[in-house]
Amino acid sequence: MDDDDTAFREDVAGFSAYTQVKAKESDTSEPILDVLKIKDNLEAAPEESAIRSAGEVLEWGLNFGIVELPIYAAVASPKPVENVTVYFDDQGWIVAYLPKDRPAVAMWKHDPTDEPSTDPDRFLKDNLLIVAINQVLLANADEPLNEPSEHIGYYDWSNPECDAFLLFTSSTTGSASEPVQFVIPHTIDDVRASAAVLLTGQQAAGAGAIAEILADGKSVVSTNTDSLLNSANFTLDRVEEETSLHRMVVDANADEPAVGAMMLLYDKP
Repeated sequence: MDDDDTAFREDVAGFSAYTQVKAKESDTSEPILDVLKIKDNLEAAPEESAIRSAGEVLEWGLNFGIVELPIYAAVASPKPVENVTVYFDDQGWIVAYLPKDRPAVAMWKHDPTDEPSTDPDRFLKDNLLIVAINQVLLANADEPLNEPSEHIGYYDWSNPECDAFLLFTSSTTGSASEPVQFVIPHTIDDVRASAAVLLTGQQAAGAGAIAEILADGKSVVSTNTDSLLNSANFTLDRVEEETSLHRMVVDANADEPAVGAMMLLYDKP
């Protein structure tokens, strides 16, 4: 066990969401977050099994904790899991992050009641990083964030030059979906793209079920009934200093339903 005022391990962190809980009284000298209580509660199997399974403590000290939370990325059987690491300390800082080099789109949380969306605010209110932050708050006996877009910041430790992102989805009930088209202005030089695809009819799916995402006609990520959910980084073909038009398509064999997401990280001009 360590007591480390600078315990956050930025060298292993990828895409992240962060917030700072404020003290309930401005003149209090008590810790804002109870590190030991949070650690113990996150290690225990949660009562709400539809959210996550028991966490694993990676490191902790008198004033901080780092816990890996296996969070269910989709309502499915078996449930696809994405591991989110959470740093928290007694000064109220909470940082939920994906491992370094893990595709940023892996923060996507699919809900079968959701409609495909290009609304970026939808994903600011409900993604796996926010779920992880709210798990820390609940473990500290605090209320979860009801309006996370007002209290959450995002940062990619692997790509610090990127300060903006766009996340959008599409779905199919079999064969190819309608294309989602998007334009990247010539003023944006560097774009880091990633995509995720999920088979949503896995209970009745045959062994040969496959789904994939096509970006400009090229397969960039695929999945099957063994993995159900998969994500990957990829490179968009662009001509330097030219505005480009792109297409995303979710494709599945036979009549298998599938849904996919694409995330673009970029430096806002």
